[in-house]
Amino acid sequence: MFSREESVRPTLYRGLKYWGKKPHNIWRDLIVENTNSGDVVYDPFAGSALTFFESIKAHRKPVICDINPLTLFLVDLYSKEYDLKRVKSLALNIINKIKKMPAYKNAYVTKCANCGKNVDIYNFKHLSGKAEYISYKCPHCHKTITQDNPIVPKFLEIKDLWMPTFDLEKLSSVTPAFIKKIGGKDITNLWTNQNITLLSILFNEILSVDTIEKDALMFSFLQIVHLTTKMCALRGKGANRPLSTSWGRPAYLGLTNFMEQNPIVQFERAIIGNTGVLKCLKSRNEYLPQYNYSSDIKDIENVDGIVILSDCKNISGGFKADFIITDPPYGSVIQYGELSQVWNVWLEKYDEKYKVSLEDEIIVNKNNPYSKYINDMTCVLKNCRNILKKKKTFILTFNSNNNDDWKALSTAIDNSGFEVVEKCLQKNKRSSEANVQLKEGIGISDYYFLLTENLIPNWRVECGTQKVAMIHETL
Repeated sequence: MFSREESVRPTLYRGLKYWGKKPHNIWRDLIVENTNSGDVVYDPFAGSALTFFESIKAHRKPVICDINPLTLFLVDLYSKEYDLKRVKSLALNIINKIKKMPAYKNAYVTKCANCGKNVDIYNFKHLSGKAEYISYKCPHCHKTITQDNPIVPKFLEIKDLWMPTFDLEKLSSVTPAFIKKIGGKDITNLWTNQNITLLSILFNEILSVDTIEKDALMFSFLQIVHLTTKMCALRGKGANRPLSTSWGRPAYLGLTNFMEQNPIVQFERAIIGNTGVLKCLKSRNEYLPQYNYSSDIKDIENVDGIVILSDCKNISGGFKADFIITDPPYGSVIQYGELSQVWNVWLEKYDEKYKVSLEDEIIVNKNNPYSKYINDMTCVLKNCRNILKKKKTFILTFNSNNNDDWKALSTAIDNSGFEVVEKCLQKNKRSSEANVQLKEGIGISDYYFLLTENLIPNWRVECGTQKVAMIHETL
């Protein structure tokens, strides 16, 4: 195992935000090098389903597991054939319908300061609780303009409109200060009144579609829900990007100054933009062979892959793996499940099969101490020992700037009967999970560990912020 060069990520991986997406070409190389055609590859923490897709591309049989329904949704989405012209037509019809509604025109239409014609506002820039500025790109005179906000809010409450509901106070990563800053504990307060209204109108329009293209529209919707929250930071003036924001969060974050983006403009981008659904599906057609899948491990002989929406602590057998590769939660670094509620409150309503249980998440937070993380990870790794064929390979990635995270991992490895026989520092071109918090050093890298059955007990991971130099010397 050695450090490798990351290549350009195909568009199919770029459509939906997910933390710590691994370098696809490196994972495919590892899969190919450690398996033969038709072999079973297992990933108990599948995340963005990269292991599934790269195994399919390499003509291996993936078995993946995750409690996050986004994993299942992505595999399901890319398993189907869509009429791309129909996807675009349905989307544009919905967009045009919403743009004619008072709820849209009162909130997101103004006169261009240059040519005087009607223009869609791309975003509001909120400073200390007030929408001070707007930005837009005029389709008539082609000017990009930022100006003082001329809009007087006219909130229209629409009856019988389904909106998500979830008590944010149930989440360990949410503080009273955050609840106060966003205006209340219900998840709808993550958005402004006009944004949650328009998102709900858009969502209900998608629900009314009765063809297979409905899934493609839902994918585009999921691309925008986080980008229209109050958690979108303003870029600095030096960036000269008045029409875009940044979004990357280790936990829920209340901002004094934020960008409120137009959901309908964002949805149109998520259909026809550079990482929109049309290009994602085209990329999928070019990159992957057709596949079918099941969520029942008993079907493993009859399908191309298995996707299990479940707690991986419950997966202890029923199949044997020729190779295991996984990227487990990095201890306390990021609250995956809790942050995913931004998407999953909508996804569960879209289809009840996408229900999530945060109680099963293996993570460290105020409700889940390190002792529980160690026990849970030990259970998963023991299950992996039962599943992995004798003398086969297990590769695990990890990184953290917290020594307690490393100690917890090493204890779990010891307790499960594995040991590390080789390790490698992989410097990524793109951010790892740790880079949500760090901007340099280990935050832009991952450690890859080759595990085998433990022959020397009491091995410890000697890493973290104080010992990273020693690890560099040993690689």
